[in-house]
Amino acid sequence: MSEKKIAILLATYNGARFLREQLESLFRQSCDDFCLYVRDDGSTDDTLKIVDEFVQKFSDRISVVDDGANHSGAAQSFMRLLESVDADYYMFCDQDDVWHQDKVEKTLARMREVETQMGDGAPVAVSTDLRVVDENLNVLAESFNADLKIGVFRKHPQMLYVRHVVTGCAMMFNRAARTASLPMSPLSTMHDEWIALCTQFKGGKVVVMDEATIDYRQHSSNTLGAAVASRSVLRRAVAREGRVQFFQNARMLRKEFGVSFPRFLFYKIFYSWL
Repeated sequence: MSEKKIAILLATYNGARFLREQLESLFRQSCDDFCLYVRDDGSTDDTLKIVDEFVQKFSDRISVVDDGANHSGAAQSFMRLLESVDADYYMFCDQDDVWHQDKVEKTLARMREVETQMGDGAPVAVSTDLRVVDENLNVLAESFNADLKIGVFRKHPQMLYVRHVVTGCAMMFNRAARTASLPMSPLSTMHDEWIALCTQFKGGKVVVMDEATIDYRQHSSNTLGAAVASRSVLRRAVAREGRVQFFQNARMLRKEFGVSFPRFLFYKIFYSWL
């Protein structure tokens, strides 16, 4: 592998249908100061065949990480990659999206601005907006972040404890944020939310840009997507899986960040109505 500042971490699983289009968008980036690291979670379709095609084309830019473990799930697969790779900056990459040509360039520029403001050694994560598209890339919504109360988050960072703010495939974070986030708590269910929490509340900062830099594809095989993320807190809470996650998040926040259950409940109610 050549020396590159940015590690793009791609977790795959039976993603052959859209993977080639995503990989093509990566290697059209205006900023090419990155290496791509791919970890497959046990695909049975042509995913690895497609990855190998790109390895042949970009042998000095792609590394396949094989740790011998399958069916870890998306969050664990991304975190395994993060543990395995050393870089200055990291970006998560889903297998079915399409990156805009200047995604890396614009996110890196904002990252360096925030690092300058924060000073050396501070954890920093930068997330952009996403344009929501269907499986054929027809635009469904120009802004994924429009319903996420980003303006409230900018005034009240504590909202990050209880509401979705950053999306993994839209974020970049620096080495200090990686250090602050490893290992991931066994009580945490999503890698992006965990890294955002550790970055913001371990001496760093999470910044959300208003510009969309990615086409966020929605289709029947999405593990998570815009439809789930846009549900109201109350609708998610009444569902069985919502109740389980509610108490698991409460335990995680108490153990890892010292947020008591009454304060967690207050945040849930307060930031649902702002």
